[in-house]
Amino acid sequence: MRQPPTRDIDQPSLLDAGPQRGETLEDVISSAWEGLAAHDVVACPACHGTMVPRYGSGGRAVGGRCRDCGAALA
Repeated sequence: MRQPPTRDIDQPSLLDAGPQRGETLEDVISSAWEGLAAHDVVACPACHGTMVPRYGSGGRAVGGRCRDCGAALA
């Protein structure tokens, strides 16, 4: 059985983010989507790891997947 990915305890996650950063959840997700739509690698909203664009049958990004924690935006 595949073990869940581990995360460095010192690395903040989306759950650690709060109003003190001045960003809402919508801000974080929208920023990730904008980068993925521009074919860029972005910081994962969940673990701040490397999220890369995923493509469908066309040349347009249809989401992203984190290489570190496996989180997906679709």
